[in-house]
Amino acid sequence: AARGGMLGFSLYPHHLAGGSDCTLESFTAMVAGVADRIGVGHIGIGSDLCQNQPDSVVEWMRNGRWTKGQTNIGLGKAVFPPRPEWFRDNRDYPLIRAGLLARGFSAAEVDQIMGRNWYNFFAASFGPAVTS
Repeated sequence: AARGGMLGFSLYPHHLAGGSDCTLESFTAMVAGVADRIGVGHIGIGSDLCQNQPDSVVEWMRNGRWTKGQTNIGLGKAVFPPRPEWFRDNRDYPLIRAGLLARGFSAAEVDQIMGRNWYNFFAASFGPAVTS
């Protein structure tokens, strides 16, 4: 945050406390804890949303340098895990918004977390190229 970076909160079950059983309350508590540490202006939803992708994508992701030759790295079969009940797909973003509001974030802060911060980050980092 001190250097203008962003931290995106993943919604991929293997990244969540409790995995597929992670609650919205647990997720928003994590967001609030990080906001307390680095500020609301440097966080956003980084959904890791692989909607309608075949399970073979998970196996492909696990064949990176850190898992070369392994098909099971303690995460079970190479399939997409069930999503938490509060985030089945992109239609459930309003539930995240409602959860953040219930957690005590203001509407303006929720707007930042839900996308405004990413917009500002990309605009500042990848704005129009200067030509001579």
